This record gives sequence, structure tokens and C-alpha cells, in this order.
Amino acid sequence: MNNIWFVKNEQQINIDTGLVFNLNAKNSKSNIKTDVENLWRMFSEKSPSKIIEDLLLIGMSVFSVDKKISRKKAEDGWSRNLNLHIPVLEFEKWEAVKHELEETLSFLSGDKWIFNFYPTEERLRGDKVNKRYNIREKTDFDCVSLFSGGLDSFCGALSLMEDNRNPLFLGFKEYPLLLRKQTSLIESIQEEYTNQKMDFIQFNVSPRRPLNVDSNVILGESTSRSRSFLFIAGAVAVASIIGKHTPVYIPENGFIGINVPLTQSRNGSCSTRTTHPYFIGLVNQLLTNLGIEHKVENFYSQKSKGEIVSQHRENEVFRHMYKETLSCSHPCQSRYDGISPPLNCGYCYPCLIRRASLVVNGFMDNHYNPKYSLNKEFIQQNHKVDGKASDFKAVLYTIRRYMDNEHNETYIRRLLRLQGHLSSQELDSYQSVYRKSINELLAVIDYEDKANNGELRKYMGLEQNHEEFC
Repeated sequence: MNNIWFVKNEQQINIDTGLVFNLNAKNSKSNIKTDVENLWRMFSEKSPSKIIEDLLLIGMSVFSVDKKISRKKAEDGWSRNLNLHIPVLEFEKWEAVKHELEETLSFLSGDKWIFNFYPTEERLRGDKVNKRYNIREKTDFDCVSLFSGGLDSFCGALSLMEDNRNPLFLGFKEYPLLLRKQTSLIESIQEEYTNQKMDFIQFNVSPRRPLNVDSNVILGESTSRSRSFLFIAGAVAVASIIGKHTPVYIPENGFIGINVPLTQSRNGSCSTRTTHPYFIGLVNQLLTNLGIEHKVENFYSQKSKGEIVSQHRENEVFRHMYKETLSCSHPCQSRYDGISPPLNCGYCYPCLIRRASLVVNGFMDNHYNPKYSLNKEFIQQNHKVDGKASDFKAVLYTIRRYMDNEHNETYIRRLLRLQGHLSSQELDSYQSVYRKSINELLAVIDYEDKANNGELRKYMGLEQNHEEFC
């Protein structure tokens, strides 16, 4: 089991074994580079409340471990045993919810998390305010909404503006080119909704090599299932400064939220659970038990991506900017094909859902990597299990599985339960979302099939359908 220690500021602890991350007050001396302090300094606050600071530190710690400890040495090649030692200001409160926190994060990432808290009086970089940029009137805002720059978060922003809300949008600075995309999309909204208050802030956490690394530890992990917990912690921190009961929104379609594995081999941890209703419920219960008076919500949980796009298809901001959104799982890989990133690849699972939602609403978006087309040749040229066509093949399998069991309600409800507990009412709602979303995916397959004599339907073993979808 990996023992990982976190120390805050200049705190010194005698640590003989285990990895060490130091959140030094001076970023240059820390091996977790972050500007998280701007989340409160922008409001002219020196520090958040103690419980919020703890939540942020735990979020940063979990994210750092997730990014730095490889899954390769796990017994099943995925689920790691992670033993974290974290300093907290509200020691008794975190001891009381330790097992709830472990369950919440284990469900999210598929790992076994063990938390060992120890008390501290050190505050995290709470020594000054940001003099360059201050949001002076925090009461101007009535909600916080996560903004990734994807199609769903962009539509979520438009929904909030259409509902005459005054949102503060929060982004995660993963890389500079993405930040430019996010900023451009936000500016397009600001220019249209001039009578409403809104703003956009971002933060970043970038873990470096930990101390005390021995030869048994493999550093570096491409997956980051826990990033959403850090993102939520940042949003809750901002909401706590705006005011009590300020809601936090995560706009994401219900199909991705429930995330039924495309194939049996993709079951469990290999599918994200960021907006699964069970995870959202665990997060909200954790916040309540900690005395944090904010609720995390996904107002798109009962909608397919196509339904979300349909709400905004006549909106001029949407029509002008939707092509600039990024939903791709690897938007920087286009550089290997000589195309400037970031770019939606067009063939990964999120891109396929994105394409489907646009096609069924009459948008023929071709802003994808032009080197690849959705046809049988693409599958044959990328036939390896981990090849570029793996998601596309899995989607075709899912569509065929659905059509073979379209009238078997019990089978579909069993699929929906694979990722986590759902109430009977939730099962009814998500069954509808699942059916609509699969039909949207089938629509984009048939759209691509028009130029290829129905070869994809034949590949799936289905008879060609000549209906017009657009």
C-alpha cells in the first residue's frame, strides 16, 4: 500500500517512509504548483473558512496522488491502494466523516482510499489579497457553475443566462490553449447578456515529483478520475465566499452522467462517474455532514445531449460559437497529425456523443480531425484494442446490443444499475435518457452511412435504414 504524506507551508514532520508532497507557502519551494489561493484573493479575502480550506487541500491531495501514482502495479491493473496522511484545521469534523469520504472517492476513481488526518494550525497561503484583479461585489452572483469549455458546460451557461441568473463560472486551467477557448466562449456570452452579472475565474493544480520516491513506485498516470472532486471543491470554495446556500452546478447530459459501460470490458472503473446521481448524492451528504451549506446539482441530468442542444439551437450565441467548444477526451493529439491543437478528434466516445447531438439538430459540424472518417476503413486501419477506433467500435457494439434488447425493459434497467445505485424513479428517468441517446448515436451512424452504402449498418449486422435524420 502506498503511503503518501502531505505537509503544509513550512511544517516539518519526521517522515522516514512514503512519498511526500509539500504545499509550501512559496510556490517555488512546493512540489504541488497551484494558484488556488486566487479563489479567495480575487474577492479580497485573505483565507476561506477553515473547513473549506481543508476541503480544498484534500481535493488537491487526492488529485496529486491520482496523477502521480501509476495504476500499472495495481493487482488488476487499475485499482490502487492509497494511504494518505493529510493535515487539517478541523480535525474532529474530518475524523467523523472519514469513511464517507473514502466511499465517495472510491466510487469516483475505482481505487481504495484510506485517509489519516492529523491536526494543524498552519493556514494555506492566507497572507494577502490579489491586488491585480478583485471581484469587489460578491453579492452580484447567485450561483457557481463549472465551465470546462465543452458543449454541455457552454449550453449550461446559456441556460443560466436565459433563466436570468447571475453566475460565476469556474474553469480549471489544464493547459493554456484550453484556457483561451474557455475565455473566448465566456466573452461571447458576456457580449450578448449585457444586462446580467457574470464573471469567469480559473485555478490550477499541477503536482510535481514527490519526495522520498523509491524504486517500487511508478510515477505518472494518464487518467485523472478524481479531478472532478477537486473541481467541485474549488467551486464550493467560491460559493462559500459568495454567500450561504449558493448552489454549485455541474451541467452534463444524463447519458454521460449514468455512463453505462459500452462493452463488458469497459465495466467499472474505466468509465467516469463524475455526475452519476449516486456520486452527487454522496458529495452532497458529505458537505451536509461537514456543515457546508452548499448543494451540488446537475440540471441536465434528465436530458440527452441532443435535447440539450435542441434547447439552444435558435440561440445566436450558440449558433455562432458551438463549433468552438471542446468535448474531446484527447484534444491535443491532433498535433501528431500536423494539425494545431486543441481540436475535437471526432472518434472518441465524448466526440461521438457530441456529433450525434448536433446531427439530430441539423448542425453539420465538421470541426474534427479531417484525417479520420467514421467508416469501415477507419475501423480496419485502427483495429487494435487500444487503437483510435476502439471507442467507435464499442459504440457500434452498444447500438447493436440496444437494438437486440430494445423491448427488454429488464435488461436495460440492469445495464443502468451497473455503475451504481439508482432509485426506482431514477431508473425510469434514465431509461428514457438512455433510449434517446442511443437513437441519437444511431442517427449519426446513419448520417455517415449515406456516403458509404450503409457499410456501418452492415458491419453491425443490421439492415440499412434509409430514413432522413436531418
